[in-house]
Amino acid sequence: RGGDTLKLGEMELHFLALDDAQRATLQRKRPLTGHKVQPAVTLLLLVCFQLVLLFQFFFTTDGAALAYIVLSFGLLIAMEWFCYFVMRSISVRGFEPETLAFFLTSVGFSVAGSSAPDGMGRHCLLFLAALALFFALGVWLRDLHRVRAMRWPMAFAALGFLALNLLLSETIWGAKNWLSIAGQTLQPSEFVKIAYVYAGAATLDRLFNKRNLWMFIGLTGVCGGCLALQNDFGTALVFFVTFLVIAYLRSGDFATLGLVCAGCFGGGMVMLTIKPHVAARFASWGHIWEDVYDKGFQQTHTLTAAASGGLIGVGAGKGWLSGLPAADTDIVFGMLCEEWGLIIALLAVLSILTLAVFAVRACRAGRSSFYVIAACAATSMMVFQTCLNVFGAVDILPLTGVTLPFVSNGGSAMLASWGLLAFLKASD
Repeated sequence: RGGDTLKLGEMELHFLALDDAQRATLQRKRPLTGHKVQPAVTLLLLVCFQLVLLFQFFFTTDGAALAYIVLSFGLLIAMEWFCYFVMRSISVRGFEPETLAFFLTSVGFSVAGSSAPDGMGRHCLLFLAALALFFALGVWLRDLHRVRAMRWPMAFAALGFLALNLLLSETIWGAKNWLSIAGQTLQPSEFVKIAYVYAGAATLDRLFNKRNLWMFIGLTGVCGGCLALQNDFGTALVFFVTFLVIAYLRSGDFATLGLVCAGCFGGGMVMLTIKPHVAARFASWGHIWEDVYDKGFQQTHTLTAAASGGLIGVGAGKGWLSGLPAADTDIVFGMLCEEWGLIIALLAVLSILTLAVFAVRACRAGRSSFYVIAACAATSMMVFQTCLNVFGAVDILPLTGVTLPFVSNGGSAMLASWGLLAFLKASD
């Protein structure tokens, strides 16, 4: 207040009153209150976009396949409005993360309808399971006492899923990470992501505890070693980056993190010598056009298809890249560019990056370190996985074989993406 004096040691601070001109200047600098985003209006725009996606299939698909696609999009639209009204009923006003997730899921439904329309029934069931996981995990995370009690069971669950992979999984495309149950395949390593983030973030009163950090390093080392034995080095790299985020937020210890990075770099160099196919991936990086029919087959075709799609694409189901192996998973970015255009493909990537913005915003208002660390770790995992998928498909980075969150065709990946989103929503 003008005229007051504040004494700090031997120094006195005198507060002077503002005159009218200074008050007017400060008032002009204050930001004006903007209009709040209305979730219902945003959802209506999203429904229009989904109808445009669906409309394209009427020109390329017919019969039972078209019926499956129409019913699938109808279910998707019904569930997103159901989620909206549920959130409103419990006084949750923010619906932005869910809207972005539904947008990405819509693109994923289009990918599944174009590449495997006969499997849309299974895709819908897994989507419902993913949504149920999102709600169940979101409710569970609201109680910090439950969170704390389950941190060790979650850590052991992560190790159990990896052990299940090693013992019972099949080797497909060079990676031993596919488990077959009743004729259906799933990736247990995708569920490890949820358990890993949960266990890593649930430190609560044990922040900046060196012993606690080394225990987390041990958990990360076991997870990384199991993934290396499965030849799933892309997922191992995603876990390592997530570890760095969690470890820094938990300790702020750059020396320890630098030592861990040096050790992992040395281990990576050793791995390149004993895993020839990994070394071959790095050897072809930046030289894909020199071996179009072997090591550079996927990426050269991805770049060609992406270029042929232009800004608006050739239309759903009209692309030829969908006939290639892993077109709807590891190189799905090229399929998006070809059939739906560069604009939609970039919007999908920007949507995932926007989720990271929500995580940073949540850090300033999080009521517990758990929510802050979990939100940052979950979004970091999704963002880095997106970078590996997109940049690997276009040869900016080596092709590592990871999926694009929410978009790539696969039930395990969809469950993991919605499960990670629950950590972000819990911090809101």
